[in-house]
Order: sequence, then C-alpha cells, then structure tokens
Amino acid sequence: MATFQIPDVHDFSGLLKRAQEKASDTKPRAALIVPSETKTLLAFLKATALGLIDPTIIGDEALLTTNAKTDNLDLGGVKVIDVNQPDVALATAAKMAEAGEINMLVQGRMDWDELVVRLSESESSFVARGHMLTHIGVLKPSEYPKLLMITDGLVNAQPDLKTKLGILGNLGKASDAFGLPNPRTAVVTAVEAIYPQMPATCDGAVLAKMSERGQIKGVVVDGPLSFDVAIDREAAESKGITNSSVAGEADAMLASSKQVAQGIYHAMSLYATCDTGGVLVGGRVPVAINSVTDSHDSRFHSICLAVLLS
Repeated sequence: MATFQIPDVHDFSGLLKRAQEKASDTKPRAALIVPSETKTLLAFLKATALGLIDPTIIGDEALLTTNAKTDNLDLGGVKVIDVNQPDVALATAAKMAEAGEINMLVQGRMDWDELVVRLSESESSFVARGHMLTHIGVLKPSEYPKLLMITDGLVNAQPDLKTKLGILGNLGKASDAFGLPNPRTAVVTAVEAIYPQMPATCDGAVLAKMSERGQIKGVVVDGPLSFDVAIDREAAESKGITNSSVAGEADAMLASSKQVAQGIYHAMSLYATCDTGGVLVGGRVPVAINSVTDSHDSRFHSICLAVLLS
C-alpha cells in the first residue's frame, strides 16, 4: 500500500486560510436566508468581521433587529432585505442567485429538506439545466490526520449509478476548490466484497473500474470498501486489501444512500471529537448548510466552505 499522504490543507484552519486568501481579492456576496437563529447569525457576522464575505440578510427585519438587540449583536454594514415569509425569502435568494446578484447562500432557520425541495423546484431556476444538486459534508476527526468528506447526505436518497457519477463530479470540483485535488474516494458499503444481492457493492466495483480506466475525472475511486477499510490501514491490510490507493487513507466517501451518509456524518459529529461543516453544491451558487444540532463553529466552517466554492 502506498505511503500515507497528508495534503497541505488538512484541517479547517487550512480551509479558513485559503478562504481568507480568496476573499482578499474579491469578497463573495453572501445572503443569509431567514436569520432567526442565533448561532448561524453569529457565524455569519464572524465571517463578515473577518472580511470573508460581503453580507446581505434576507428575512424579517423587525425580528432580526429585536434578536440582535437581545444578543447584543452589531448589524452595522449588513444589508437587510425585509421579507417576513421564509418561502418568499428563499425564492428571493434563488432569483438573486440566478441574476448573478449574490455568490453564495447561508441557510438560516429553515429545515434541510424544505430548503432542498424548494431549491430543486424547476420554478426556482436555482439548479441550471444539466446540473445536479448534492451535499458534501466535511469532517476533521481528531484521530484522523486529514479532512474527510462524505457525500451525499442530504439530496439524493437512493442514488443509482448515473446519479453517483454526478455526485462524484460535484465532489471533484468542490474538492479542487478546497485545495484537495483528486481526492482518494471510497465507495462505502457494508462490506468490501462484491455481492450481487447487494447492488451498492456492484456499483462500487463499476465505479472503481471506471476510475482505473480514467473515465471519472477529478477523483480517484475505489470500492466497494467498508467504513473501517476506507480509513484504517490496519483494517484494510488485515482484510487483504494491500494494493488500493484509497483503502486506509480516504479523503472522501461516496455513500450508498442518503441515510448512510447522514448517519455517518451525525454519528461522527455528535459522538466523536470532530470538527464539521457542510455545503450544497451544483446550484447557481453554493449554500452553506447546517443542522439544528450544529455548533457555532460548525456553521462558520460551512460558510468558509461556501466562500471557497463561490
């Protein structure tokens, strides 16, 4: 097995530094949608203070002002578009993205599923023809020496082979923007063997062969690989997998379903010492995404990811 390689960008500090370098040239115009969530607003204002974004807030201005006073937050320099209905606020943001008036979105107090459904609707025009919306979660476990991406934990519930190719395409483009070109990507399944009765393992084998032949650009793919084999070299070697460029040192994981990706992401973020962030890609602009349980730091990390993709 090849020597373990740790990229220059291997944690969220490295991503922040890269985002600051990008913003020093041109700050992306960022819109926070429905800001009545203190942790997200704090993260948004932190990004503003650090010069990462040119900020706009789309939401109920009266409620925003009240919450800002309650939490002693300074909204100076932040443009506010007064819209007191969440669905209208999101529609407004989507139209601004289509018109090129903003470069990134930040999810406020809005459910994941509702956000994805509304942005995916053809009327919103947020996803251009021929493009596909996907989610990329980014993790930095304390016991793993580099960042670990996982996709797709939010949009595509049961992706078929064609959809998985689209997910990998989005992953490759995003990873390159993060400073992690050609990520070693494990097609994660329950086992590392091929079982016809488990279609996900067959997809993993097909994707691995396509990658070997150079038919998938921007990522290096191997599979099927179980979770332990993907990130633990000893586990990989104990199971006889010694000639893989991915096993034991994955940069990214392609999950077999939304449930699997989301399960891994939440398990690691809640029950491991792990920094996290997440972003929607494939739309007109990237969307910094968060869940109800995400910390202030996690929400800030998501904004940094969107800055890099803007």
